Parts: sequence; C-alpha cells; structure tokens
Amino acid sequence: MNTIDKFKKLLLRQQKEVEKEIEDLEKDDPINSLSMAESSEPGTDSWVADTHSRVLAVKSNLQMLLVRIRKSLQNLNSGKFGKCENCGKLIEDERLKAIPTATLCIVCSKKVKK
Repeated sequence: MNTIDKFKKLLLRQQKEVEKEIEDLEKDDPINSLSMAESSEPGTDSWVADTHSRVLAVKSNLQMLLVRIRKSLQNLNSGKFGKCENCGKLIEDERLKAIPTATLCIVCSKKVKK
C-alpha cells in the first residue's frame, strides 16, 4: 500500500469516527430529550442549558475537524494533498502522519502562529 493510500485509509477512518461522535453527541444532548424537557426539578433548566452549551462547543469543534478531513480527502483525489497551501512545498511526512489534515508545512505553520 503506497503512502497516499495509507493517508486515505486513515482519513476515512477518522471521518467515520468523527461522524459517529457527532451523532452520539446529538443523542446525548439534553435539549433533544423529552423526559428532561418535562422535568420540573429545581436546577434542571440551568443544568440542561449548561450541558447543551458544552455539547454545542464540542460538536462545533468536531464539525470543523470533519470539514478539514473532507478537504484533505478532496486534496488526495485532486493531487494537492501534502502540499503547503502557503509556499507550495511538500509538507513533511512526519507532520502528515501526526496531523493528516495539515495544510501548511512546519515553517509556514510557525510563521502563521506568530
């Protein structure tokens, strides 16, 4: 199996895992639970609101990761995968192994962080 196939397999596995996590979060969100909505115990409303806002934050991060994964898969299919979006040089293999959704080489990434 060549390197591109390995990255594709890794990205597809990550995509499936993230989609499952998002689905699980939606099921666990107390806003989506009828029994919680009908409860009249003191503090329930604030707990539901707090938990819902945490679920939304995690879900938002997962959705952004999903977008990056899908973009990386598109780049794999178009031949752009592994090329820095800033300088056009190849992204280091070790960086891609650690962060397969990376779009910048280490040098450009460090420049952006400054």
